[in-house]
Amino acid sequence: MNKIDKKLDVSAKNGEKKYFNDWKLEVCALIGFCFSGAIFILSGIKHGDILTIIGSSVWIISCVTWMIPYRKYFSP
Repeated sequence: MNKIDKKLDVSAKNGEKKYFNDWKLEVCALIGFCFSGAIFILSGIKHGDILTIIGSSVWIISCVTWMIPYRKYFSP
């Protein structure tokens, strides 16, 4: 049983190490989604479409909320 526990610990550590820097890619993608939301807001303003403006605002707020847990990587 002890051998199995050690093997699981090693595989978990390797898995964590393998995906440790994926948060950077995810934050970059979320920033891109925020930019696209801003473009849709500008388009909604230009065409007078309130639903586009509201939907894009919700999109941006959701993306920013999604980024909140990643602030731990930016702490000094």
